[in-house]
Amino acid sequence: MLPYVYVDAVRRSGGRAILLPPGGDDEEASATVASLDGLLVTGGPDIDPVRYGAARHPRTQAPATLRDAWDLAVTSHALRLGVPLLAICRGMQVLNVCRGGTLHQHLPDLVGHGRHDGPPNGFGLHRVQISPDSTLATMLPEDGFIEVPTHHHQAVDLLGDGLKAVAWEEDGTIEAVEAGPTEFDGFSGFVLGVQWHPEQGTDPRLFTALVSAAYGRAAAGRAEAERATAASTVLAPMI
Repeated sequence: MLPYVYVDAVRRSGGRAILLPPGGDDEEASATVASLDGLLVTGGPDIDPVRYGAARHPRTQAPATLRDAWDLAVTSHALRLGVPLLAICRGMQVLNVCRGGTLHQHLPDLVGHGRHDGPPNGFGLHRVQISPDSTLATMLPEDGFIEVPTHHHQAVDLLGDGLKAVAWEEDGTIEAVEAGPTEFDGFSGFVLGVQWHPEQGTDPRLFTALVSAAYGRAAAGRAEAERATAASTVLAPMI
C-alpha cells in the first residue's frame, strides 16, 4: 500500500509513476532499477535496527523484512547506476543505512519534544534550515528557515559514506542529505534525501527536480543508443 499523494506528486511534475512492490531478490532489483529513469523511495515503517547493527528500542516498530531488503537493494543499485534518486522520510533513512550509516530510533529521547511526530494519524509542521552552499538550496533557495510537513520519530545519526547533511531542524536533527565526500565509490547524478514529507505539502519543487533529472537521464540514454546504432550501421557501396 502506498499513499496516492506520491503518485499525484510525480504526475503533476511531469513524470510517469510505476510502483515497485517489495519481495524481489537482488538480481531483480538491479534489473528493475536499470530500466528506470528515476527512483522515489517513499516513507513507511521503521527499518529493522539489525540492518545497522543496533539493538531494538522499545518504540521501534516490528520489522518489515521484505520491504527493508527490497528498499535497500533498489536504493543501492540506483546509486551504483547513477539513477536520479529522491528519498523521503523512511527513504532517507534507507539511503543512509544502505551507505553504512545509523539511526536515532526514538527522537523524543534525544531532543526532549515531539515536534517531529505530528498528530497521531496525520502530519505536523516544523521548520528546517537549509545549508546555503548545498544543491538542495538551488532547489529551495529561501533564506533562513522554511516550514515543512513532518511525521517521523526516527532520524539519521551517523552519516553514511558519500552523504553530507544539508538541512537541520531547529533542534539540530538532520533533515536532508545529498551526495558528499566518500572514501569508496562516488555517486553520479541526482541524490537527495529529505526527512520531511514534501508530497503532503503544496510545494512541487523537489519532485520537479527529480523528474527533470530523470528526463535528463532518459535523453542521455537515447543519445547513447543512437550513437551506438550509427556506429554499428554497415552501408553497402553502390556499384
